[in-house]
Amino acid sequence: MEPQKYPGAKALLEKFHAGKCTPEELALLDEWYESLGKEHADGLSTGEATAMREAFLNSFRGNLPQSRVFWLFRPAVKRMLAASVVLTAGLAVAWIYARRTPPAPSEKNTLLVQNGSGAIKKVILPDSSEVWLNANASLRWEEDPAKQERHLALTGEGFFDVQNDSRRPFIIHTRDLTIRVLGTTFSVEAYPGEKMSRVSLLSGKVQVHAKADNTVGAILRPGYAAKYTPGDTGLLVAEEDMKLATTWKEGGFTASGLSVHDAMVRLCEKNGYSVRWMNKKDIEKNITVAFPPQSFEKMLGNLCYMNHKRFSISGKQVTIY
Repeated sequence: MEPQKYPGAKALLEKFHAGKCTPEELALLDEWYESLGKEHADGLSTGEATAMREAFLNSFRGNLPQSRVFWLFRPAVKRMLAASVVLTAGLAVAWIYARRTPPAPSEKNTLLVQNGSGAIKKVILPDSSEVWLNANASLRWEEDPAKQERHLALTGEGFFDVQNDSRRPFIIHTRDLTIRVLGTTFSVEAYPGEKMSRVSLLSGKVQVHAKADNTVGAILRPGYAAKYTPGDTGLLVAEEDMKLATTWKEGGFTASGLSVHDAMVRLCEKNGYSVRWMNKKDIEKNITVAFPPQSFEKMLGNLCYMNHKRFSISGKQVTIY
């Protein structure tokens, strides 16, 4: 196709996708669509040229995400989108000659589990791996047994018991980290309101990398944890008491190397409360605590006592004095 025959085509396509084309402009784009491949069909019968052109369009449609545009301009939209891909790629006709059969569209089945309660939620994945989600945590994955890798996205805190499958590595994505494992048990802390992220390994082996800089990484041994904060030049890897990584799974509460602020907020939000600060003295100081399962008020009272604070509760808000 010769672009000079259709001046301003890019601008027209942009107007089309914005739903602003006039009837005359839609007619011009229709004309453009009808010309696709015609001037390059030398040596091909009309039927063969049409079949190849339609094969290209069918493949393109199959790879399009569901779009609200389909319901705005039903009669012309498929032809308009076909013209759009030709303009942006510039290789439609070449594709027709190179590929006679369009690939089958890939259908994604993304699953999401959210724990909106204060209790621990257990999730069994399709490969029989088990995940325990702490309060307000969420887990998202694509259910596709044919995939060569098992990818999951975690927000919040989760404990993983992963089934060993050397042919299909298990990869967890958090806001700041990528964690690659085979068969192992470990805990991940990736709270959206906290800067720090941590992976604590109980058994097996995991490889941890910072998303911002893939050269920042470490391979953990059992009994060690990797801690990362954006801006760090590396991962802080240190031996850790694994009870600190698993007490929450039994209904208790832990905070290892967290600021007083983050520990208070984590405890309160886990139990459905927001925090109002009337006393901010030393709240950025790091602490380590572990409380066995007990009432929220008792754990909050102990945490406040240790940090020279008082509290009151009104409705679903905790005020720290």
